[in-house]
Amino acid sequence: MENQDTLHILALDGGGTRGIYSAQLLAKVEETYNVRIKDCFDLIAGTSTGSIIAGAAVSDIPMTEIVELFESEAPDIFRKKWYRNPIFFSKYSNEKLAEIIAHHIPATPLSDITTPLMITCSEITTSESHIFRSRYCEKLCETEYSDGEVCLLDAIVASCAAPTFFAPKNINNLMLSDGGLWANNPSIAAYTEAITLFEKEPTQIKILSIGAGHSISMYRKKRGWGFVSGWGGTKLVSFVMTLQSQASAKLVGQLLNENYLRIDPKITYWDIDTVLQSDNLKSLAERDFKTHKSDIAEFIGQSRNS
Repeated sequence: MENQDTLHILALDGGGTRGIYSAQLLAKVEETYNVRIKDCFDLIAGTSTGSIIAGAAVSDIPMTEIVELFESEAPDIFRKKWYRNPIFFSKYSNEKLAEIIAHHIPATPLSDITTPLMITCSEITTSESHIFRSRYCEKLCETEYSDGEVCLLDAIVASCAAPTFFAPKNINNLMLSDGGLWANNPSIAAYTEAITLFEKEPTQIKILSIGAGHSISMYRKKRGWGFVSGWGGTKLVSFVMTLQSQASAKLVGQLLNENYLRIDPKITYWDIDTVLQSDNLKSLAERDFKTHKSDIAEFIGQSRNS
């Protein structure tokens, strides 16, 4: 019998265009159980592309619409421009990213969001982690709640600003970049939140953690290991974030044991800015939902009423 005080958490990894996997899997949850994602969890945490999905969930936007976002509009977000020399500029435009996200997710102040939401970022001036929170923090935290006037859209764009891919975003004099630099898998951040602000015991925490695919062929033995020749330039960014996701999953898995469900497919190396693997990722999501269907049912808050 599950403890009625259990805190159900959804943690969504970063992974660029591979986020279509997470969105498709959650779309299957909504379709199968006739629910909205925000009604299934007591806390939703997202990083980078995961923050887009998390922001949509707390805004009560169907996951099928976010799958459509990845399918139809990701090519515009990640369209290379001949004038954006990667030596001097980020590869892609923050303005285009914000414009497209704004078509799907409302520009809501975080203080107006009732569902507990965490969005991870990295403050690159001071080399510190940063988390944007919806208004639940105002009720639970003794310190002053300072995120209320921050727009959900701005927090998402900041969390998506992967180094070299997008420029950092300035919010309230903070220079913010991708949360994936320290919490690509936000499970450990969400677990800490549950222990501290929500004052839960480990036995009262259940986390469904959804990745965006981890490569089993990221690197092979080479003669030289220069930034471009060996580490692959921007591939290094993807490697660091994938490594963080794996480490976070292992740590939280050890802390929560059977109360932690990690769903993250093994893939070959797929760039986080390619749209060529969208169909493959959707197929993987369909497969993994079928595989974990009964487990997922135990990890969503609706199971408490079933």
